[in-house]
Amino acid sequence: MTTFSHILRDFYERTPERIAVYLQQAGQDDLPVSYRDLLRGAAGAASTFAQRGVLPGEVVLLILQHGSDLIYSYFGAVLHGAIPSIMPYLTEKLLPERYRADLASLVSITRPAVIVTYPEFESEVKAALKQGDSVREVILSSGIGDASDLEFQAMPGLHCRPSDIALLQHSSGTTGLQKGVALSHKAVINQLESYRLALRISDLDVIVSWLPLYHDMGLIACYLMPILLGVPLVLMSPFDWVRAPHRLFQAVSRYKGTLS
Repeated sequence: MTTFSHILRDFYERTPERIAVYLQQAGQDDLPVSYRDLLRGAAGAASTFAQRGVLPGEVVLLILQHGSDLIYSYFGAVLHGAIPSIMPYLTEKLLPERYRADLASLVSITRPAVIVTYPEFESEVKAALKQGDSVREVILSSGIGDASDLEFQAMPGLHCRPSDIALLQHSSGTTGLQKGVALSHKAVINQLESYRLALRISDLDVIVSWLPLYHDMGLIACYLMPILLGVPLVLMSPFDWVRAPHRLFQAVSRYKGTLS
């Protein structure tokens, strides 16, 4: 039986010090995140979800910017057996009124149990919610910590089946209202294996990406694939890339051939 949680557990047990992600943010040193770091951060988020009454199979909507909070919360939902779904964070490119309307529509369609966001964004999220919505609580990222001990067998995500829903990916909304597309563990893992074979990817490769994680290619090919296949991922903020596109080539140059 193979699911996201089983793959992550195997990496944690076999190669805990192996770097899963190098997080790049402007003005800061690159942050290496090992599989041990990843699983401890995710387990902390999973524990928070359990304490807040999130049930396995419920949707956890993540409204977080590029960074470790998003990564840990995403895989925390996975370990808890919940269904993570990422929504874009409000930026200067988006009108607040339109953003709230889109958020309200997505909540009505995907029916998340909780929303995870930053303390400074809590009021914006709550402004989009209506009485009778499925959202029981807005969880603040500042209240999520790491877990020092990992009891994998106690994590509901380790008891999921390959046919269970692994995630919700929002459609673009180009031809209509955005919709949440449900994908199973089996469907995603099969797609990743197809990518691996077609691109001849191995653990000696490095993947550098600026794509946002709410984007289908950014999420599947440039986030889940490297982490679940054990390929080092260099992940930069899409907004940093827009402001300074040369950073992508600098990252490729820096990491090419240095991680084998």
